[in-house]
Parts: sequence; structure tokens; C-alpha cells
Amino acid sequence: MKIFFAVLIVIFFSFYGTLFGQYCTNDSRYSERPYFDSTEISVGANIQFGTALDYLGNAYTLRMDLYYPNLAVDLSPKRPFVMLFHGGGFISGDKQSGDIKDLCFHMARRGFVCATVNYRLGYDFSEYGQYKARYRAIQDGHAALRYVVNNANTIRIDTSWIFVGGQSAGSLLALGMVYADPSELDSISLLYNTTATSAELGDLFTSGNSLVNSYSIKGIFNNWGGVTASEMDADEMLPTVAFHGEKDTVVRIDSDASFLHYTLQGSRAIHTTLIANATCSEITIDTLGEHGIFRNASSEFRAGRASCFFKGVFCSACSDFYTTDSIPSVCSDPLAAEEMEKEVGVQLYPNPFEQSFQIQGLQGELKVSIYNNLGQLVFEEVTSNGTVQPDLLPGIYWATLGSSITNDTMTTKLLKK
Repeated sequence: MKIFFAVLIVIFFSFYGTLFGQYCTNDSRYSERPYFDSTEISVGANIQFGTALDYLGNAYTLRMDLYYPNLAVDLSPKRPFVMLFHGGGFISGDKQSGDIKDLCFHMARRGFVCATVNYRLGYDFSEYGQYKARYRAIQDGHAALRYVVNNANTIRIDTSWIFVGGQSAGSLLALGMVYADPSELDSISLLYNTTATSAELGDLFTSGNSLVNSYSIKGIFNNWGGVTASEMDADEMLPTVAFHGEKDTVVRIDSDASFLHYTLQGSRAIHTTLIANATCSEITIDTLGEHGIFRNASSEFRAGRASCFFKGVFCSACSDFYTTDSIPSVCSDPLAAEEMEKEVGVQLYPNPFEQSFQIQGLQGELKVSIYNNLGQLVFEEVTSNGTVQPDLLPGIYWATLGSSITNDTMTTKLLKK
């Protein structure tokens, strides 16, 4: 089936473009749709940002890969930045493994500068050993961000718009960068009847390199990750877009109290906490999914959703959303009526409408589905004469039109007077 636009969680940005700055655009930049061609993405591979000792005391070279729209093609003076960390349980994985590099590539095509980052791996396979592995990884994440901020002008990164995220252990790392304070980490480590992690492994914010750059993180891209419950303080909470399988037994979607001295909050527990603290949060749950959902070719779905969510943050318009369906976001500017007629031979008029509107140009019976700005279906019918008379309150909606003959599907903005 040929699809002109995927649907449906929607945040409407058209009225915000001039109000909230250069990243709150009403085109397809920073949206569910690629803005740049794949040939227009540059890659900086194996950039060293530091050196640190691994769990065996051996020196480990810390490296990252950068993906960004080519500087000659993208003339934006600054671009927002996303840093992503791979999974692997703190014992395996790589910045090039799985679909973590694909996520970065998709984010770069949407206009972001994106990094995939290697961090120290390995531990002695005890619970406390894993706890220390996360500590070392968080140290490395902060070292990577210091390096990026220090070198931001080289590839035109806007350091006022930084997002972090990851998959599995990489998401535990990213969430730890936002929420884990040295005192919180030390207090739990002491419960294992050992020295504080900071005394054994060094300061959380100075390991890896000698850079002292500061930064502020604006949002989180959480893929089947979690965070220690005691780390989430109300004044630290950030907008978060998350994906998690409900049947995940590796990182549980809700609270996991099976650890000796702490409780791990999974993605749904994090979502609930954020909503309770008036911080916007969006979560997609696969009710049959286990550890790792929407991967490989489906990773672009996650990238599109994350890009739209971050665009909502740019526009001060991000919204809370909970879904168990794989609903793509739509935050790009859809085809206007005259553009639809030109591009695909379809016309919807009048728009805005008062009582009814007409559809011309699609053959056969037409299935008309109308959604509100939360992606909720509010009207649906099949029409054979092209006349639609939905009972809607005045406002902004999105109409999906499907032809029973050609199987074409398209989506457009719809305004009710």
C-alpha cells in the first residue's frame, strides 16, 4: 500500500513557529519525516573523548561516532544535539552494534546532530559489580558530553538543546546522567558494606578527561530502560519519550524490587512519576513485547516519534501520551488542500468547515478517520459520495482518507469552525 503520510499521534506546531525560536518550525525538520537525504549525512567515526580504567584496572580509550547533516548542505548556524548509548547489560555492545547507529542516522536525517558513544564494559558478575559498572558508564557519559560541549562549534551544535537516551543498559546510563547525584550513588554503595563508589572509582563528573564544560540536558529518549527510584527528584525531572515491552523480564516495565538495596523504576513507573510531577511524558508499550521492541527496520518509527516529541519540547507544546498501539507521530506540516490536489489529485473542501466537507479525487468508497490532537479517534465512517458530516467541536483535527480501490492513504490537517 502506498502511504503518503503515516498517522497518528499529533502535536500541532503551525501556530508556534515564530513564537518559540528557530527549532519550532512548521516544516518537516525535526519531525517524523526525514528532512535530509541519506547522502547528505556526514559521519565522524571513532572520535576519542577520553581514557579511563576499566573494572580490571586496564586503560580503556573512550570513543564516539557523530552523525550530522553535512555542513555544506545544512546552513543552520546551530543544530540541536542527541547523545545515544548502546545496550548490552554493561558487559557487551558497541556504538556500531544493534540499531543504535540506525537511530542516530535517522535523527541526523531529521536535522539533529547525533552521537553514539562507547563506554566502559565489564564487572565481576555480582549485584554490586553491576552497580559499579553503571557508575563507570555514567562517568563516561558525562565525559562524552563535556567533550561535545567543548567542541560544539566544530560541527555547529547548539549546546542549549541537548538530549540524551539509549537502549537497555544505555538507557540506564542516560537516565543516570540526568538523575543520579554522587551522594545518592554513594549512599546505596555503602549498603553493600564497602567503600563509597566515589572513593573507589573517582568523582562522577571529572573522570575520563580534564574538561570542565558545563551543560544542561533538556529531554530523554528512553528505550526499555530504568532508573533507581531514589534518584528521581521532583526538581530534576525532564520531558521523556519512552518505548518498552510489557513482558520484559530483563528491565521490568514497572517497579522492580528484586535488588538488595534499591528499587529499579521501569519505563511505565517513570512515566507515572513524571505525569504526577507535571512533566510531559510519552510512552509506547508493546503489550506482547519483551526486551527490545521496534528494532532494526522499525527503529525509524522510534526515531520519528522521538523527533516529534523533542519538537514539542522546542515549541513548549509537548504533551502527555500513553499508548499500546504503534502509532506514528505527525508533526510535520501536512499538505494543504491545494497542494493535495496538485500532488495526489485529491481535494478536501471547505477547510475550515462548519457542518460538512467534500472529498474529490479518490476513487471508490472512502474510509474517513478523524483524530484529535492527542491521536484519539473521534469520528470514522465510509462514504461513497464524498460528503462527510462529522459532529465535532470547533478545533484542530487530522483526517485520514483511504481509498478502497487504490489502497492509497493520506492525512491532512482539518479545521472545524
